[in-house]
Amino acid sequence: MRHPGTSLVYLIPYVLASIGDRLPQYRECSAQCYETQCVSHTPFLTEYDVNVFSKYLLLWTCPSDCDFKCRSHVAATRKSQGLPIVQFHGKWPFHRILGITEFFSTLFSLGNFWVNWINLINYHAIIQKVKASSRNKARIVMLNQYWVLLAVSVCGWLLSTIFHTRDVPVTETLDYLGAGAIIMANFNAISIRYFELFWVENQRKRICFQAGLLFVLCCHYIKLAHKWDYRYNMEYNCVIGLSASALWVLHSIRVHKLFGTPTHNTIQLQPYETKIRRKLRYLGKVRSRSIPLIPVFLNLFLTTSLSLELLDFAPIAGLLDSHSLWHLCTIFPPLIWYDWNLWDIEMVMATKSE
Repeated sequence: MRHPGTSLVYLIPYVLASIGDRLPQYRECSAQCYETQCVSHTPFLTEYDVNVFSKYLLLWTCPSDCDFKCRSHVAATRKSQGLPIVQFHGKWPFHRILGITEFFSTLFSLGNFWVNWINLINYHAIIQKVKASSRNKARIVMLNQYWVLLAVSVCGWLLSTIFHTRDVPVTETLDYLGAGAIIMANFNAISIRYFELFWVENQRKRICFQAGLLFVLCCHYIKLAHKWDYRYNMEYNCVIGLSASALWVLHSIRVHKLFGTPTHNTIQLQPYETKIRRKLRYLGKVRSRSIPLIPVFLNLFLTTSLSLELLDFAPIAGLLDSHSLWHLCTIFPPLIWYDWNLWDIEMVMATKSE
């Protein structure tokens, strides 16, 4: 749960609002743990202890350790009694592994970080190669849009990893802000591509457009800093995210039509098509005519996977919940999407003189 804050890094303090927070067992356990473990320095609920190294590394204070222990203890007790698991502080109770709050969400966030990092390195090398061998500024401009998206994604998924490792108000806030930045960077990239603002003659339009996006994002962050509103933040991200998805689908359909013309379906695309087909070979044979529609399938996959968030079930074995499964699903699209972007750039440049 979240409520207004006066500082950007403390936007999301915990509040007692969930069913679990009001349970007498939880409150009694918390009070007893504090008196026993924090005041008397006597071990309490040792079955939920973590090693000393993880405790200090991840900044588990005595009160926060008590809070986590009591949530786990009450959840285990209710499960043994056949009672439903309930949320505490707006979150499901998890088992800690090496002091990590949400182990699988952390692991899958790292997976997302890794695939975006690899793509970032590849794009950096490609951009340097293009700069050295070509004077086509439009190609470099479009490649830079995807490089920025990848750089923002790397930062965003790093913040997500930190948050799921240790969910405190600061890390939770940064996770939300990082996600918002990724969504805006994605909207920027597809807008520049769809409206063809990467051409040299559209430089002024591109600068004005991107300045506008940056202004909107800054205003969004300032509004959250003044008064955190979870619903507003969700609606804002949905509008930007769905707009980007719509542009990706429209762009993909347009590319599919262009690909059927001889001027766009050239031998220059062969190396890029081969790489895409090689990555998709486990899904079966992929025809050339289907390649332009890859973003449609990827957006459909992501939209379907997003429904996992709506399920919001208690963690399986105290470890695997719907949110972690969503993070698992988001690992796969970048494996092919950025190769498709290279193919797409090559196709649009095929009709232009290098």
